[in-house]
Amino acid sequence: MSTRTDLPYLRGRSLRSASANPVPETPASPVSSSLNLSAPAAPPVSSSLDLGGAAGFDTSSAAPSPHEVSPPLRSSEYFAGTPTERPRTTQPASGGTSLNLFDEEPAAPTTPPSGTSLDLDAPSSASLPQALDPRSRHTRPLRHDLGLPSINAGERRLFTEHDPVVELTRMQSAAGAIEAKVAVSNPTEVVLGIVFETADDRESLVLPGLSQQGPDPRRPIFRATSGGVAVNLRRITDIHRLLLFAVPTRPSKQMPGGTVTVTTYGGSRLEVPLVAGPTLGAQALVTAYVVEGRLVLRAEHDPYSGTLQQVCAAYGYREISWRDPYTPLV
Repeated sequence: MSTRTDLPYLRGRSLRSASANPVPETPASPVSSSLNLSAPAAPPVSSSLDLGGAAGFDTSSAAPSPHEVSPPLRSSEYFAGTPTERPRTTQPASGGTSLNLFDEEPAAPTTPPSGTSLDLDAPSSASLPQALDPRSRHTRPLRHDLGLPSINAGERRLFTEHDPVVELTRMQSAAGAIEAKVAVSNPTEVVLGIVFETADDRESLVLPGLSQQGPDPRRPIFRATSGGVAVNLRRITDIHRLLLFAVPTRPSKQMPGGTVTVTTYGGSRLEVPLVAGPTLGAQALVTAYVVEGRLVLRAEHDPYSGTLQQVCAAYGYREISWRDPYTPLV
């Protein structure tokens, strides 16, 4: 294998060529400490996501966009933090697929319509009271004039055969209680009781010495004592109807003569005559019905008497069990 002897000659020729044509040295450019955002950059590819030159790119050489184009900011303006307002040019959009986030001016504040104003002092149509929906449970029921006589607070009235009915107002029917007491020469000769039907169709009665509170002893509506009976009107909506009766305590079942008084919370007093005479065990005195939240009282003036079971059945209270004709099973 032979060795090349021309390598020193070739090396020397390349050195002589380099010395004959020296390459001028280019001075290194100093490193700039600032960002020159106004320097022209390569034109970006046109797309539908036009940010309006917000990052300082020059979009003047790009293809015309159908959206707003903003001129670039100078570096001095950028670092000063308060760039001067630059004129903007807007071209009509050719489609609705652009996502330009900077081509719209902030909307000027507008005055809200009067119906949505939150000014509590300024009158508006929204603050006017609106009529309740007739199907709402808060709607006040229509009042029907029953055409019955009423009684004023503090008034005294005698229940006669020609004027046996009184209608209490809604206030009189819902405030306090109604109390009934007997006024006779010997109060121990007669006691009062109430047989009633509640709004959920339960029938029962209260009578001194037998059942003094009802229908629920924990939340009673009716109370019966030796001095009289009382009806709690604060629970008037739980009552449907009732019957006030008198039971003589004499062994002969003789009813003493006297008067039964019915008083309201407002001081109104209704008086029912108690006719003296023999009975069969009980005497019906006053019936009461709740009509649209109002209590309607009627003095029965019933000339007939009967056992307590017969009197209750005669006035429609037939859902009560009995031990004997004089004693209910409660």
